[in-house]
Amino acid sequence: MPIDIKSYFEKNVIPLIALECPEVISEISIQIPGSAGLGIDDEFSDLDAVIYLDDPLWETYGGRLQLVLEHSPQQFAPCKYHADVCVWPLSWLGKRREFLEDKLDLPWEEVTLEEFFEIQENLVLRDPHCIFRRLRESTAPDRYPDWLWKKRLLLEIKKLIFDDLRELEMAVIRDQILEANIILGPVLEDLLHIGFIINRRYYPWRKHLKWAFEKLPAIASDVLSDMDKIISSSSSDWHEKVESIKAIINYYKEYIAENNLLPEIDILTTDTDYEFTWAERCEAWSDPNWRDWVVRCKQKAKEAGYNESNFWIWSLWRHV
Repeated sequence: MPIDIKSYFEKNVIPLIALECPEVISEISIQIPGSAGLGIDDEFSDLDAVIYLDDPLWETYGGRLQLVLEHSPQQFAPCKYHADVCVWPLSWLGKRREFLEDKLDLPWEEVTLEEFFEIQENLVLRDPHCIFRRLRESTAPDRYPDWLWKKRLLLEIKKLIFDDLRELEMAVIRDQILEANIILGPVLEDLLHIGFIINRRYYPWRKHLKWAFEKLPAIASDVLSDMDKIISSSSSDWHEKVESIKAIINYYKEYIAENNLLPEIDILTTDTDYEFTWAERCEAWSDPNWRDWVVRCKQKAKEAGYNESNFWIWSLWRHV
């Protein structure tokens, strides 16, 4: 049965801390990651919880508090698993902590979408200094930079088409079935990630991806229907799996074009190698006139007596 996490803390953990470490009881912030924090835990789920203390308090009391918790009742731990309540300093939030500061230059690219999802969605039991409330406000998806959503979408699609899918196709052509099965996992993960980014939503760690994907406001049902075909089709019919993956990619591309999600590039072009490669190199997500740079490089090549196909050489030196 699911862990009654709130009851567990109120009846066991909080009283224990108050008894053994009364100096910190009013200062602790508690976040519950994992399936329990999302409210989707089951009989196989263990208890993961993090108690945060400001760094000076952690230096003074963290070790003692952790030892106390290590010997606390483990009544929710199922067989072969263990309950885990960790005591961390706030500095262990890493780059996420910078979003508590009043600054314009925030490290959006240095924090993963999984980390942002955890901030937004996981259960917070105690937040006396409004740390997680402030984090949720400052990292809300609608505050995520528009150019960075575009960048992530472009790079994720490029990775899927040029790297993972091509690798899968070659494994199928060579009849390398073991390798094809290994590669299929990242391909399916790519497909789900793209769905989240299209919806401008953060996504969770992989074991909760489908659960969260089903909650997306757009495209989820159609994509999952096609993905079911991929994982349920005959294990020997790899060509059918590849075609189903391409169908999802085409559906995504059409949706992106119809909703103008990447206006800087021609998402439906037949020459995806050229379009995606140069859009990335010229950072199209921040420069809608990125094609002008390619034109100038081609002109430089022509002036130097070379064929336009040599323009890529000039592109390596942005000052040219």
